Amino acid sequence: MIPTRANLLLSLLTLGLAACEVEKPADDGEGAADDGASSGDGGEGAADGGGEGSDGADGTDGSDGADGGGDGEGAAYVDSIQAACTTGEEGGPREVAPTRVEALVTWTLDFDATAEATGLSDCSYTRDYSGLQRLDVPHLCHDCDFIVEGEAVMTEGADCYAQISGGAPADRTETWALRGLELLRSGAAQLSPGPLATLSDAAAGVDQPVAWESDSELTSGGTMHLAATGTLRWDLDEDTVLVDPFGPRAEPYACGWECNDPGDLVATWPMTTGEVSPDLRLADACGEDVSLWDFYGSYVVLDASQSDCGPCRSMADTSEAFKAELRGEGIPVRLVNVLGNGLGDVLGTPSEATVDRWISDFDLTEPVLADKGWTYALFPTYLEESTGEDMGYPAWVVIGPDMRVIEGNVGFRSWDDVGAIIRADWEARAGG
Repeated sequence: MIPTRANLLLSLLTLGLAACEVEKPADDGEGAADDGASSGDGGEGAADGGGEGSDGADGTDGSDGADGGGDGEGAAYVDSIQAACTTGEEGGPREVAPTRVEALVTWTLDFDATAEATGLSDCSYTRDYSGLQRLDVPHLCHDCDFIVEGEAVMTEGADCYAQISGGAPADRTETWALRGLELLRSGAAQLSPGPLATLSDAAAGVDQPVAWESDSELTSGGTMHLAATGTLRWDLDEDTVLVDPFGPRAEPYACGWECNDPGDLVATWPMTTGEVSPDLRLADACGEDVSLWDFYGSYVVLDASQSDCGPCRSMADTSEAFKAELRGEGIPVRLVNVLGNGLGDVLGTPSEATVDRWISDFDLTEPVLADKGWTYALFPTYLEESTGEDMGYPAWVVIGPDMRVIEGNVGFRSWDDVGAIIRADWEARAGG
């Protein structure tokens, strides 16, 4: 008997899935008024980042491939869907001249009498920033004109910054982005930038005045007024050439994955049930960036894991048996494990050694991709809105063979609920 969606949701809520909890990564710095400073950190605000696709076509369309089940026939159907591509895609690499951003900003801190009584004193500090455009992280701000990452170097006032930094380094990596006239920034690598200031002009090659301010209550007592002023400009860096990671693949995947992207999918941002999932470009064990949409025609279980998370390890340890079970029923499924750098660095990208060890620990044959903030940018909002659950690990989302999002949840005790979601959808497609 195939469970109904209502029964599935009740089952998930009753089960109480085991998960590793995680705090929202801090954006330690000085910026948007929605966060503000505290005595333990610099308080630089940040926000989480964030149409529809066509129905599938030809023999790679899983939307009406449910009749492929049944022993040898089913196995042949799965093999045909997941056969490794033998050629690259049409068209060559797309080269892009990236945008470079330069900024010089001074922060002025004004403490009230209560804060000054705790030993804090008014002061200012300055950072010089230089960042180069990143093409590989549209998930950090899908509708931004550009996203850059670079180093913000403290040139004056390190002692001033130390009063509010909680020991954080004076120099740091920052992500900046522009969306129309809205300037966004994040003080943590691979964290979606949050609104910072509104510019009067969005022209390239022009020094733009920037300013923002905020008032914050300090945990040590009192308040602080922060005012930042400076200049910013961006230009195309004609001397640097980047290759668009979302361009055509020149060769087949070294790890043997399929290349089934039909070429006419359009993502919905943010991730939404019933709509086409945003694509990704994350490195696999062969060191190549993999496209989620190349698994078109298969159910995809996107599993966000951390290597030091117990339930994540349990999920990985039993994943191959689950895959074999579904494929034995003639259901094409890909278990795409998106691995982070550990619970202490959920936005970090794991090393090749960490990915290789994860694969060898559990004898995995499915894709294991090195995350770079993709799941943290998309999963928390989707899971909270669809299930009411806060982000934890593992977190998983089931995507249909047409790349449309079906359902997701946080935590793991067994694969039964994931299997029920897939089987219910498979039966519905067969009967449609």
